[in-house]
Amino acid sequence: MKEYQCPAIPENLRPVLTVVGEEMIACGTDTGLRQRIFVILEELFNNVAIHAYEHRSSPGPVRITLLADMDSVQLQVADQGVAFNPLVDDRNRILHLDNMEEGHASIFLVRTLASQVAYERDNGWNRVTVLVHS
Repeated sequence: MKEYQCPAIPENLRPVLTVVGEEMIACGTDTGLRQRIFVILEELFNNVAIHAYEHRSSPGPVRITLLADMDSVQLQVADQGVAFNPLVDDRNRILHLDNMEEGHASIFLVRTLASQVAYERDNGWNRVTVLVHS
């Protein structure tokens, strides 16, 4: 398992992708699976960097936890921003791209690419956990 924490700012996305990519390569994770994880991580990280701490004067932390093997990856993106469950939504709205409101495309994409997506709020942390199988 690999854990990485940094300030939630857009400039930290590339270093996070590098750390996660190196860990998945070390675990022998399938190339197609790695690509899906990169897209998911980019969407979730950017949501945290843009929205989680928007009412604070300085960015808070984002914590990335990765558990990978050859055919599956569990990825968790956690922040200490305002409680927000991105999975609570009108299912019809997120299932139809033509009806989707601005800002809902990223969670739609994550749900499309992942095998499972879960959210929890625990001890002041928002945690989105994604499981992806090849």
